[in-house]
Amino acid sequence: MAVKTVSIRTKLHRMIAVILLLSFVCTIMTWGGLLLISEKKMNYANHYENMIPAIKDRVRESKGDWLDSSGKNMLDSLLPKEGILYKVVDHTGVYQYGNIGDHGDVPKRDILENINTVQHGPGKYFVNYIPLFDERDAMQGVLLVYYTLQVTPVHESQTALVRIWSFSFAAAPFGYILLFTLLFVSRLSRQMKIPLSQVMEAIARIGNKDLQFHFNQEGKITEIRELTNAFEQMRDELAESLQREWKTQKERKNAIAALAHDIRTPLTIIQGHVEGLEEAHRKGIDRFERYLPVIKSNISSAVKLVHDLNQTAILDSDSFSLNKVYFEPVEFLSEKMVAYELLCTGQGVEFTSAIQDNRMEKGTIHADPYRLTQVFDNLMANSLRFAEKGAISFSVQLKESQIKMTWKDNGAGFSDGQETKIFDSFYQGNRRKGHAGLGLYIAKSIIDKHGGLIEAGNAVDGGAIISIDIPT
Repeated sequence: MAVKTVSIRTKLHRMIAVILLLSFVCTIMTWGGLLLISEKKMNYANHYENMIPAIKDRVRESKGDWLDSSGKNMLDSLLPKEGILYKVVDHTGVYQYGNIGDHGDVPKRDILENINTVQHGPGKYFVNYIPLFDERDAMQGVLLVYYTLQVTPVHESQTALVRIWSFSFAAAPFGYILLFTLLFVSRLSRQMKIPLSQVMEAIARIGNKDLQFHFNQEGKITEIRELTNAFEQMRDELAESLQREWKTQKERKNAIAALAHDIRTPLTIIQGHVEGLEEAHRKGIDRFERYLPVIKSNISSAVKLVHDLNQTAILDSDSFSLNKVYFEPVEFLSEKMVAYELLCTGQGVEFTSAIQDNRMEKGTIHADPYRLTQVFDNLMANSLRFAEKGAISFSVQLKESQIKMTWKDNGAGFSDGQETKIFDSFYQGNRRKGHAGLGLYIAKSIIDKHGGLIEAGNAVDGGAIISIDIPT
């Protein structure tokens, strides 16, 4: 069963959504736990603010001289020991006493404006102005009560716990986002690391010409899966390419060995006849007329073999290019047909030719006539080799954008499956000594350079057909 994959973009979107969801849930749970802890260990931020109305009522109910020590004793008993600071000023704003470090006077105008109100005080404190009345309900002064709006410990000894609680409360969402991000990124990294490490290993093995490997870890990320599949495909194609190359090298090696044998045969004959001529010369015997044609024929065979091999090397070279020129095709082809007719007549082979010019505008074509001559010569030599005193035909159709040429002989034709192999280098289907199996390979290489097409087949009435199409 195939493993379902997702893209990196989708996976990142899902990962972010899960991180935020888990962080939210864990933050709510953490806040709930911290609030439970704070029920017994800490006061809420408005704890002391809520005490102000009760303090006002007790101060209003208590009558006395607030500006002397007895008033201080009464306030010390009325106000909580922790969390609230105070100071007392008279009705003109002059400082009297208190437990806050600020002993400064208060401007009378501030007293009149802020009486029974809450104002921002120094630092983190808020200040509530409470009037102080004596037994005759005359205002003696003002009590300034200082308190904070923040979480505080029930007991001063638990101040460190409050700091930890406050930090945890504020940092919880960010901490969980960071934690889950690290966890999910680490998980994503592991999911990507295994296939990517295999890719790196595959690159190293390919560099060492080792293609015996497979990816055994299927990634769940679409892009990673596509990458590993691409490497698998590349490995398979490289393996097939190497197999083809090794096969070609083996065939080429065998063909070169056969070619060496073919070259050695005429050279051996030449050497034997030359030695025979030398011996006959020493003995005064005339064998020149008898041996010279044999030597000449074998020299031609050896030269032909070496020439074909040299032409193959030239055509296979990356630096090879055609020397295209503009020339009149009918005149060029007619000259070739006349030359081939004379050649066939000399060997007792019937040769027929025809040129059909279907162009609306007669003119020149752009091609390499020297290389085309090589193609025609190789096809003619091939046909003469198999025609066996029969017949060869060469027909040409000139069209507006292409030339179509057809060679036909009445030989044995091609055996099944041979039609595509005959254009391979060194291929010799029906092997005959004196040729290297390079003629049709050279012909195909030249036609390919012209951007054309060359194909082989068998005629309905027997014999071989070679068709060529070249764009003009």
